[in-house]
Amino acid sequence: MGAALLSGVCSTYAADSYWYTGLGVGYSRVKFYSADFSSGGAANERKKEFDAGFKGAVGYQINRNWAAEVSYVSLGNFEYAYEAGAVTQQDSYKVTGWGFSAVPTVPFTDNFSLFGRFGGFFSQARITIHNPGTVISGTIPNFQTDKTSFLTGFGAQYFFNIDTGVRVEFENFGKVGNPSCATCTGRANAKMVSVNALFKF
Repeated sequence: MGAALLSGVCSTYAADSYWYTGLGVGYSRVKFYSADFSSGGAANERKKEFDAGFKGAVGYQINRNWAAEVSYVSLGNFEYAYEAGAVTQQDSYKVTGWGFSAVPTVPFTDNFSLFGRFGGFFSQARITIHNPGTVISGTIPNFQTDKTSFLTGFGAQYFFNIDTGVRVEFENFGKVGNPSCATCTGRANAKMVSVNALFKF
């Protein structure tokens, strides 16, 4: 009887196929393209390229070595500012998006594994300009750009018991936004390091 129970526990931990969901927080960075944002020396510039991010995901572990995953990511709010005299133009930059990816997995034990990630990221970059032209003149409504980029990443995950685990991950979302124009957002490269709680269902 004891051997049968032990066998059942081991087979449960080593189940090859299951659905899971993940919720996490992260530290995000966008690297603004100077060609799209620089004033060319006409103003003093400062930028905020780091912020807290959020991620939610649903995935299916197909077998011990492959999973498929859909995720929603909010990378946070960033800023590029231009100071000219007493007036500052503030460009508030926000990035969100959906990721669709394959997740190759290398299990080392029934609980611990390393994984990679590759797929597509469908991003939405929004910019709001306060005091455009360094003149106190209110706010320009949001400009919004949708873009598709290549999504890559890697990380490690550990399950504490049958249903609950934790994942630490780095993701590169590629290029977001569009080149500078009258109604464009400007481009940036987006990345995030995150810690996620995992739940099987």
